[in-house]
Amino acid sequence: MKIFVPADLTHSEEQIETFLNKNINSEFYEKNKIWTVISDEPIFQRVICDVVKSKLKTKRIFDKDIYFADGFFNWNECFQKYENLDLFADTTLVQIYLKNGKPGLSGGKFLSDLNLDSKNNLHLLLYLPKLDSGSKKSNWFRSLEQAGISIEFRNENAIGLATFIENKLDFFHGRGKHELTELIMDKCEGNFSSAHNELCSLKLIYEAYGGTVNISSLVSMIDNKSRHNPFRLPEFMEMRDKRKILRVINELKEDNVPLPLLIWVLSNYARKKLDTKAEKILITLHELDKYIKGVNHGDPWREFERIVINY
Repeated sequence: MKIFVPADLTHSEEQIETFLNKNINSEFYEKNKIWTVISDEPIFQRVICDVVKSKLKTKRIFDKDIYFADGFFNWNECFQKYENLDLFADTTLVQIYLKNGKPGLSGGKFLSDLNLDSKNNLHLLLYLPKLDSGSKKSNWFRSLEQAGISIEFRNENAIGLATFIENKLDFFHGRGKHELTELIMDKCEGNFSSAHNELCSLKLIYEAYGGTVNISSLVSMIDNKSRHNPFRLPEFMEMRDKRKILRVINELKEDNVPLPLLIWVLSNYARKKLDTKAEKILITLHELDKYIKGVNHGDPWREFERIVINY
């Protein structure tokens, strides 16, 4: 079954779920085992993944396995491990990212013949990029559409992005919401995932200031050239210029950027690095929280400077 979802609905998992329930036969929706998501936007893939996981959670505990496939991916070998799942086994959600949308000859044959009806506890969530007309006419893709639910997002116009941004800005209660929407649209150039990341950053800043930050401050923080953008701190750290790093930290302090927000930014940066140094900085940042709460005595800003300089 093929279904097109308006992109502006992706601001809410509940909206997507309501839309699917309304547009898909309820019996088919409940029994469906194969989900195919077609989009170049990670945010669209993520929201459908959340909907499917939410749907499975209402039934039973489930495991999820993630694979990244190309034209040489061994589909048969991948699915062999699920052949002997018994009736009482936990449900398994197999998530496969087919980045280039080309499964290859053997992969195409496997997908053409794929039937999960007999596998009670196995579900497939396949992520595809935007496909050309030839791929959409292929046997493997048509088989997936017939065997399960194929979801494609439509985001050809700016109206969908504007609605998406406005809905995501529900946390902002000040004046100038329309101007803020236009600024984000201009910066993200039609990219929903980029807009989503900007909005998540803005929400963190807004909440860190207790909702008192005004529109001009938020506009300044969206501008990557702003010297007071707290999310640029890791960028300065990569330069290894200690004097400049200290100057940036002092500017952020003078601008009353909350220290817990900077700790979050730095922690998020360290988690992405996934190395020994990153592990050490995460531990020291955890200790820094004790200075902020008064458990440890000392100046938390001075401790933060020390951590950043020694990274």
